[in-house]
Amino acid sequence: MNRRDELLDAALRLFAEKGFDGASVADLVGEVGMSKAAFGYHLESKDDLLVELVSPLIDNLERTVDAYPRHPRFPDELAMMLSDYIDVLLGHRTVVIWVDGDKAVTSHAIIGKRLRANNQAMRRAIRGDNRSSVSRLLAASALGMVWRPIRNLVEVDIEEQKAALLNAVLVVAKQARAAG
Repeated sequence: MNRRDELLDAALRLFAEKGFDGASVADLVGEVGMSKAAFGYHLESKDDLLVELVSPLIDNLERTVDAYPRHPRFPDELAMMLSDYIDVLLGHRTVVIWVDGDKAVTSHAIIGKRLRANNQAMRRAIRGDNRSSVSRLLAASALGMVWRPIRNLVEVDIEEQKAALLNAVLVVAKQARAAG
């Protein structure tokens, strides 16, 4: 592992533990045993770490959304889309746990905007062309049903329970599409 990768690993651990605002550059360089000057050689700022750590997750979430129609057919296309979406979240679980619980990440100018756009696209996919307030509420709830277990149930093997999670989300998605 090279020094840059060590720095990225340490940053993810510290950000997940202390939050983005709670972990300083001094903490990061101390964790990997490098100087602040060496940090500057690898990255321009702590903000660059945030973008570099979260971008692969968002890139994969965006590719997942883009691979399906704006309003995927229910239940087949939507189930496939949600399954792929869950796989992306599971593949980046440590980042998901950090991102979902850290306001500094969700309010970040670049990353927050991308997360909100992806969230909006997924809620639209879940509710289909139904724009009622009840439908929007249910779609937001369904998407929360995907994110929250991955963040909060770290002791549960979500991959093993994925079918149960997917079925629960589809029940709410069906209600979202039918809401008046």
